[in-house]
Amino acid sequence: MNERSMRGINLAFRFVLELVVLVALALWGFNASDELIIQLVLGVGAPAVAIAVWGTLVAPRAMRRLEDPTRLVLELVVFGAGVVAFAASGRLLLGVLLAVAAAISLALMFLWDQRGL
Repeated sequence: MNERSMRGINLAFRFVLELVVLVALALWGFNASDELIIQLVLGVGAPAVAIAVWGTLVAPRAMRRLEDPTRLVLELVVFGAGVVAFAASGRLLLGVLLAVAAAISLALMFLWDQRGL
């Protein structure tokens, strides 16, 4: 595989990791309480907030995309929320795997100058 292919794979992998964060937040939300209404609000609301923040401030085509280092900090907060959500829902190993995978993908994004996309 050439570097161009690997760069494309990294961007696809990054997108999958973003989806995993949404799953983690939903899983946490639906298990955060015994009250159905709270489960619904958190299980749907937490991923919705993450989608809104990411789509508005972080995504490559965001209308109000932040510049680094602010964007980087926000990305770390969102991925960190996914890690914490997995841990809080009793899935610590998934949280650790998400943290490692996100760190690797981010390091490759810096290495291959993919941050400006």
